[in-house]
Amino acid sequence: MEQTTRERLTEAARACRVLDMEGHGDMTLGHLSVRAENGAGFWLKRNRIGLGEVLGPDDFVLLDWDGTQLAGDGGRHAEWPIHSEIFRSRPDVNVVVHSHPLHASIFSAAAEPLEPYTLDADYFVDVPRHDAEVALIVQKHEGAALARALGQNFAVFVANHGVTFCGTTIEHAVCVGIFLEKACRAHLIGSAAGVRATMPDRAVRERRHSEIMTPVHWEHCWRYFCRKLDARSGRNGAGAVFG
Repeated sequence: MEQTTRERLTEAARACRVLDMEGHGDMTLGHLSVRAENGAGFWLKRNRIGLGEVLGPDDFVLLDWDGTQLAGDGGRHAEWPIHSEIFRSRPDVNVVVHSHPLHASIFSAAAEPLEPYTLDADYFVDVPRHDAEVALIVQKHEGAALARALGQNFAVFVANHGVTFCGTTIEHAVCVGIFLEKACRAHLIGSAAGVRATMPDRAVRERRHSEIMTPVHWEHCWRYFCRKLDARSGRNGAGAVFG
């Protein structure tokens, strides 16, 4: 494994642990992938371990676009087509995640749109919903259908199941996943309390979205989450550089 790949997968492993810390862990379910730099395919978190147990590059396997394992020890997740087909359809995407955070998974069953109860919803203008007739997305045509539902967005609800989200960078994808879960939690709590959310018109929502969905904000949030992870791990992250 080339040094640049090891460094990238080290950050991808950290991203898995951050997502677990922020509510995306679900036993050994959930998976994150990064596009391989040489175009050969993508590196996918290996199966049989949880997001919080991903410690480094050795916890990823390299798959080609047909799901054949090219490198790495351990097995592949059965839902690898989620990753291959989103990467195929979205050349701007370099990281794909599928997970089952509690509030977003509950909201995936909702027929109503995600409403902007809090600033977290400004990460999104639209979050589409994919209705699948299967419990698991294990065939390439099923992954392609999910990719079509995602469209040009960075997150999609997998109905009555969970969420799939992605990003141009590791930092971007992590922020999308964390703030989607926070927005869903706010919606469920607000609606359960009988609070009726005001829905700004589309132009206002798009302006608010452009103000918060920025690389600078992703970087600041990513560094915060890394410091929080280090603090929980008993390491002093003060003054450390995470990137």
